[in-house]
Amino acid sequence: MKKFDYTEENLRRLQMAELEMLKELDRICRKHHIGYILDGGTLLGAVRHGGFIPWDDDVDVRMLRKDYDRFCSICQKELSQKYFLQTYQTDPGYRWGYARILKNGTVYKRKGQHRMTARNGIFIDIFPDDNLPDPLLSRKLCTCLSWLCRKLLYSEVGALNKKSFSSWLGFNILNMFPKEWGHRGMEFLSRKYRHMGTEKVRCLAWGSKEETGGFLRRWDVETRDIQFEGLTVRAPQDIEGFLTYYFGPDYMTPPPEDKRLPRHTVNYIGFGE
Repeated sequence: MKKFDYTEENLRRLQMAELEMLKELDRICRKHHIGYILDGGTLLGAVRHGGFIPWDDDVDVRMLRKDYDRFCSICQKELSQKYFLQTYQTDPGYRWGYARILKNGTVYKRKGQHRMTARNGIFIDIFPDDNLPDPLLSRKLCTCLSWLCRKLLYSEVGALNKKSFSSWLGFNILNMFPKEWGHRGMEFLSRKYRHMGTEKVRCLAWGSKEETGGFLRRWDVETRDIQFEGLTVRAPQDIEGFLTYYFGPDYMTPPPEDKRLPRHTVNYIGFGE
């Protein structure tokens, strides 16, 4: 299947579908006093563009684990019938350790993920922040174990990657193990450090250098309203500190024009309307 070609029209259509899901998330969170913040490029877009970065193709939010667990529980009854809360508990084929709100009746086929049995559709990501232990040895152990869990969960996709023989072989070996082991490993780490008053938190299910370094807990706790495409949503009180950590001090400067491209490579998007 050939690569999906974004046009200005269909990219904006994708963004508007994601905006509706963000609106539903915000509605539930405000009704039930659940904390969340915009994350990554979504927050940068709110600050630099008043909404989506024009070439961005996704929406990311993050929550402390206690808020994430409440949100997932409440969504079982509260979420609009237009959407589906996708986690590894609600969808046996889903392999990632974070939740998605999925728009029913749509299709979103990522390149290299065609063998996955999980439900697919246009979505927004919801990342849970777990405690990152302060002691260096414990932090390194947490980092190593979460890395192994992520690789096990990704192995179904990685096993199709033939760019490197060693990588292909490693993922094929990992793919022989039950994916539940990866989920149980992350659950173990989440429980182990849950009652610590750590300075930093991270999403164990995501492996960027920013996650490895950890985010200040206060960015999740001390929040304020911000406008995103005319919608009032939540952001860290210290937006400058968050974005500087994430993107560097020049975050208000857009990248060169040849770098202004959607991040995800997709084969097909069906809008269902």
